[in-house]
Amino acid sequence: MFTSLTQIQISGILALLVATPFLIKSVRNLYFTTISKQWPKISGTIKEVSDFGVKHRLLYEYTVNRATYKSTNICYTNTNSPKHKNAREFEKRYTLNQIVDVFYNPNKPNQAVLEPGRKDDLVFAILMLSVLFVGGWVAVFQ
Repeated sequence: MFTSLTQIQISGILALLVATPFLIKSVRNLYFTTISKQWPKISGTIKEVSDFGVKHRLLYEYTVNRATYKSTNICYTNTNSPKHKNAREFEKRYTLNQIVDVFYNPNKPNQAVLEPGRKDDLVFAILMLSVLFVGGWVAVFQ
């Protein structure tokens, strides 16, 4: 089956295989970024702050309905941690034992963010991945 494919079609399949999971993740994150603006707010406490420059770790704790949860999510983004351009911003904003507003999903209280609605790289990522996805689709089914 693959022997009859052209080099462009194979490239298109690879583009689809690479772009699809990242595009799905980006759209999912954009969805959660949007709905997180309506989530209830509760007070939480920063429990751990480690070096943002190399390996970011910001851990906060909050309590909903007498259950205590911990999270590391600052906002929904495509990177696991804001290591790059936002590192200094977060270092200045969050300190150990600081009381913070935590926005949590009322249907899944273990899902929370400190900065709801923050899109950072999501729109750009969706645009770029969409171009790659459509290009791959066109290459495969030309």
